[in-house]
Amino acid sequence: MNFSSHEFNILSYMLRKNRFTYGQVIDWAYSQYSDQGIDPFIEKIGLALDKEEIIELISNEFQVYGEPIAEFLTGEVVKRYECNELSLCEALRVILYDLDIDLVKAKKTELYIAEDYYDWHKSPDEKAKAHAEPIFREYLPVYENEIAKFAILIIV
Repeated sequence: MNFSSHEFNILSYMLRKNRFTYGQVIDWAYSQYSDQGIDPFIEKIGLALDKEEIIELISNEFQVYGEPIAEFLTGEVVKRYECNELSLCEALRVILYDLDIDLVKAKKTELYIAEDYYDWHKSPDEKAKAHAEPIFREYLPVYENEIAKFAILIIV
């Protein structure tokens, strides 16, 4: 399989964020070998001495610096919410205030409404889910589809 600069950018990001380990990436690189050989760049990754070298190789070869598109980052937050790494309130606040992504006004309004429940409602999770989860369902597949390309590396 040929990988694009976009995909290597995601690999670089996941390494930088310690979502993939150096050992996992090396295993992934070796899993790319076939009877037809291997992509020369992936071979370079397989020979790298540490994760910093892999990140540098990717940056130098593709001029990407581990900054994925907003949809991917939003999907990552949603995944962290689904895996109980983040509460719904935390996920909303990361998406709205930390990522500062450019969402369609209607979606952003729904997320602000969901987040607002945490300031006053007795059971904010229940009310917030109704506003947030339909939007979350749009972004999760973006993240999962990109990560699936590195299937051997997936960590839950």
